[in-house]
Amino acid sequence: MSSPSVPAEVLRSARAYRELTDRAAPGLVEGLYLVGSPIYGDYRPGRSDIDFVAVLSERPADHLVRRLGDALAELGRRHPRPYFDGLHVTRADLAGPPDDCPDVPCIGEWEFRPAGRLAVDPVTWHELARGAITVSGPRPGPGDVWTDETALRAYSHANLADYWRPAVEKLRAGQGTVATGPTERAELMTEWFVLGVARLHHLLATGRLTSKGGAGRYALGAFDTAWHPIVTEALRIRNGAGTRSPGYDADPAARVRDTIAFAETALEAGLRLGA
Repeated sequence: MSSPSVPAEVLRSARAYRELTDRAAPGLVEGLYLVGSPIYGDYRPGRSDIDFVAVLSERPADHLVRRLGDALAELGRRHPRPYFDGLHVTRADLAGPPDDCPDVPCIGEWEFRPAGRLAVDPVTWHELARGAITVSGPRPGPGDVWTDETALRAYSHANLADYWRPAVEKLRAGQGTVATGPTERAELMTEWFVLGVARLHHLLATGRLTSKGGAGRYALGAFDTAWHPIVTEALRIRNGAGTRSPGYDADPAARVRDTIAFAETALEAGLRLGA
């Protein structure tokens, strides 16, 4: 592993994946790379998932895809948490835009898809090109992985409009149910919406990718101080510090209201930045 700062549980799962796939399909997996929170130094045990890109020596035949699925099922039995989410591509796939990549074997929350598009997107390609952690195989060099700043920006803008705007509208429609439901569910909603929307605003404003934690810290400086309580709350939840939030714990409905209000504000501000 190229970085000594990678948490032990991430190393454990990555090494187990290599052991299991090497046994199931010798020579098929040429390289294993980590993307997502570890590359930003923002992995949070108990909160973060492990995101990976596996590079294959060839487009796998059906029997090899089944063996990959079996290996990942065994990995899930050995180490059920954190999730080990990612995709299996060839070097030729990475050299071109994600839109040209065919459906590939991928996995999310232990649901294996023999042919899917989970994480087949510009964010994954750019993270791999810019800062992936190499578990095994050659480190990606210049030109090995497609990048296009304009396409990344357009993808992020469309993600705000097509995914996050309907999601926020749905949350607003059901806010009463969330506010009166389990505290943990409301907290997860706050973390997901506040940091998720802020993350895309950060990219559209700065041109740089960041982690959820980085997005929260950015939001504290980029938005009015009136939003500091809900952004700080999202960071508290993300960090899993074990502290409580007296204000929001006493008024769960306020947590949901502020989450929705910030998400709407940041979303519309991000869309105005343009693709």
